[in-house]
Amino acid sequence: MGLDVSAVRAMYPALADGYAYLDGAAGTQLPAPVIDAIGDAQRSGLGNSDGAFPASVRSDAIMAECRRAIADLVGGDPGGVILGPNMTTLTYRLAAALARDWREGDEVIVSRLDHDANIRPWVQAAGRAGAVVRWAEVDLPAGELPAGQYDALLTERTRLVAVTAASNIIGTRPDVAAITAKARAAGALSYVDGVHATPHGPTDVAALGADFYATSAYKWSGPHIGAVIADPALLEPLRPDKLDPAPDTVPDRFEWGTPPTWRGRPRRWTTWPGWTPRRPGPGGSGCSPRWPPRTTTKSACSPSCSLGWPRWTRSPCTGTPATAPPPRSSTWPA
Repeated sequence: MGLDVSAVRAMYPALADGYAYLDGAAGTQLPAPVIDAIGDAQRSGLGNSDGAFPASVRSDAIMAECRRAIADLVGGDPGGVILGPNMTTLTYRLAAALARDWREGDEVIVSRLDHDANIRPWVQAAGRAGAVVRWAEVDLPAGELPAGQYDALLTERTRLVAVTAASNIIGTRPDVAAITAKARAAGALSYVDGVHATPHGPTDVAALGADFYATSAYKWSGPHIGAVIADPALLEPLRPDKLDPAPDTVPDRFEWGTPPTWRGRPRRWTTWPGWTPRRPGPGGSGCSPRWPPRTTTKSACSPSCSLGWPRWTRSPCTGTPATAPPPRSSTWPA
């Protein structure tokens, strides 16, 4: 039975305009089931995770299912699925955490075949640590990335090898398993950019030998989020910068910010009288109050701002100038 192209096209409302969307960097358009799932989640009401409210239970269930789905897609562990806005942001996050243990004279290897999102974070982290950057070269005009060259690049000081599973420009698919095996034999970690490889065939992070595997859902008809998959035991000793009340568990501690369905356990904040942190509302609306305020001025921008804003903040809707905050007390955050 052949592929029913018309049926597939009909699942993507955006294609009704008659255009062919060939901008690979922008990602795929969304099929109707994904659009409906996002809409259903937002209409159902979402809340802070680990709460006693039905909205919190829904948020927890969505996040758990998201991790399970991504882990199933690439053959990973749901407990090691880190979610974020995109692969670039997450790679910077992991680079900063990993580079904490790098020392002057350590080495990292990047390739000329890679997207800059799997180059610049490592180059900049190496620069701050005083580490040396080594480059794997592309064999021209074939456009291949020979795995054999890594024998000469790897040394006892190599800390990490960053390599793509598929080039975003020319489609080359390097022998990732051979490269990561060489890295592991030298005692180095591997970080594989799978953004452009994942949509084009089955993925098995174990078979690839990737210590870290990055992918983006919006390259395979999902919402605009990125993910990095790793063994939870590998993530456990890493200590990224984070806010004090943010969760300290894996993978939560790597997930910057608090979008409406991301996890977070701001328990210490709830000990401050009148303060219960609230994540920005569904859709990232600027009218969503961050806290149920103690003293409020109601915004005039829309009915959705009915909770108002703390008097000592600037309204995102009206731009009303802030007034002086209440005096510091023993219950005020340090």
